[in-house]
Amino acid sequence: MKKPIQISIPTPCHENWDAMTPADNDRFCTSCQKTVFDFTNSSDREIASVLKNTNNACGRFRATQLDRDLVVPKEKSTIWMAASAAVVSFLTIGNHTISAQTPVNTEQHVSETDDIKVGKVAAPQTITITGVVLDENKKPFGGVNILIEGTTTGVQTDLEGHYTIYSKFGDRLTFSYIGYNPITINVTNSKIINVTMDIDDIELLGEVVYVKDRSFFGRVFHSIGNIFR
Repeated sequence: MKKPIQISIPTPCHENWDAMTPADNDRFCTSCQKTVFDFTNSSDREIASVLKNTNNACGRFRATQLDRDLVVPKEKSTIWMAASAAVVSFLTIGNHTISAQTPVNTEQHVSETDDIKVGKVAAPQTITITGVVLDENKKPFGGVNILIEGTTTGVQTDLEGHYTIYSKFGDRLTFSYIGYNPITINVTNSKIINVTMDIDDIELLGEVVYVKDRSFFGRVFHSIGNIFR
């Protein structure tokens, strides 16, 4: 499941927008030698398209456009649009009366009360997180579930306890395994997150089984057995 896109300007630029060199509908900043895109009248789709194709973009935004989820509807397929056009054309055949209609003015204007911000856009970047999960004996722990909290995105550690997951700054990773205390870690700038799991101290009643060195599959069968106790 794709996460919604959010944009922000952590450090607004204090350059004078009106003093910048006009470049089509945008401006060129001689101070940073970059084009500053004017997004104040842009749709969320247009903003997302520019940011997708421009690295380290600078932009001019209304405050209401920042720090929220961009709403980008899925584009309708060309086949569907062609079929719709054909139906409309068919329905209008034979209509000899053409009514002149005044086009609706859809131009957006920036209110004088809007708080305008100019600066480098900070869009969330995907981070590749890797690491090793160990058990209570400091041995590689295979089969541990790693899930991005609030999503269905997750992976499992391999037999050597290694894992790789693609996340974003601010996400929360939850490490869990039956019979062990879950661990939740915030994703920061660190790209390596190693974890040591601890056995859950909940009291269990049942047959005592001594396992000298439980393998990955041994853990699986042991955990399944705990479910039915």
